[in-house]
Amino acid sequence: MRFAQDFFTGFGDDPAPGLCETAGFLRRSTSSWYSGRLDLGLQYAAAATARPCHEPHEFCHLAQLWYVKLLTMARELEAGALVLDGIDARGGDQSQRMSALSHAARGELLFAMGNVDDAIAETDVGLRLAERCGVRSMRPPSYVVMALGALRRADMRACLHFVEKLADEALLGYGHAAGAWVTAHAMEARSGVTTAAGLVAGIVTDPVVLRQLLVSEPAAASWLVRASLKLGERELAKTSVAAAADASVKHPHFSVIRASALHAAGLLDADADTLHEAANLYPDRWCAASAREDMADLMAKRLVERDRAIRLFEAVLGTYNAVGATRDVSRVVNKLRELGVRRGVSRSVEREGCHGLTDAEFAVADLVSQGYTNSEVGRQLFISQHTVAFHLKKVFQKMSVASRVELAAGWKVPA
Repeated sequence: MRFAQDFFTGFGDDPAPGLCETAGFLRRSTSSWYSGRLDLGLQYAAAATARPCHEPHEFCHLAQLWYVKLLTMARELEAGALVLDGIDARGGDQSQRMSALSHAARGELLFAMGNVDDAIAETDVGLRLAERCGVRSMRPPSYVVMALGALRRADMRACLHFVEKLADEALLGYGHAAGAWVTAHAMEARSGVTTAAGLVAGIVTDPVVLRQLLVSEPAAASWLVRASLKLGERELAKTSVAAAADASVKHPHFSVIRASALHAAGLLDADADTLHEAANLYPDRWCAASAREDMADLMAKRLVERDRAIRLFEAVLGTYNAVGATRDVSRVVNKLRELGVRRGVSRSVEREGCHGLTDAEFAVADLVSQGYTNSEVGRQLFISQHTVAFHLKKVFQKMSVASRVELAAGWKVPA
């Protein structure tokens, strides 16, 4: 798979080296990021925004949006929001291409902040505009946001829809390192980690892809280690940890990259103290909750720390609820249940035409309508078959249907 690095694809003018100072800084920025140097990418992007191009080079107008994307990757979220607000405050007429990229950048920023629903809404607007004006380079990262957002909301239908779009873009030469990772993530969620084995190995053993991924997606290193260990591929896990540690050394002032490296190492070594340090360093709420969940998993194995594990799981549950991570909530509720603690997981959702279904009921209904068995639905949502049956009974009552066949025939996914 070839991964494109050109953020400017689809713009009419030729950003040749030496065309203008802004272009030169932008080229150095994208090249640095592609090589796994987020720090240099940010430096050059900042220089590009400080020296605005006054020529009619459309791609030079992207400098501030590219800067926002890199700030989001570095989880400098307040700084990214300030830059975006400044762009909005200046107003003026924007081309459709610029507007599409602006919505995409805000969507990525909102997702990193934990505002999943707003992130999906912004990204969707950006994608619709991109379809009209042909900005292909923004599609893979936007599809990643949409797929990850759907996965967190336990909406596998939408997740797989955008994974398919990522595959189409890769075939056309617009591959994306994070796209390969989210594809593997979705494959594991749908059918188990063994179905993603080839893709996991491909990501970990490709140094270019792995370097780019580790400075773009804070959750990637820990997921790769977790998946590799489930597959029994400890060497792949070690490679991921080593690469994350190298990225951390090269980015000593980036707490998110340091946290990601510690999280990966803590998982490999089953070290709760390292996981605790990672959780405290993460600026990303979801990532911090993920590290604390892994920490609680280790504690839960020791009887003397059972109560502490329960308290930690409950704190994690609160964070996942706050950021709208329905799938993660289901998993933690199941872990608490195994420890003898029962917690409600469902909350009402506002989806037109959904008969007042809760998130959990919607997720069950959507998967059942696609032909999944109760066992398969339970595995994807981290709940028992008995719980699936309970939710399905509620769905039947609310939708006034009597069978799975009737549910599938009348099921429509809201826009």
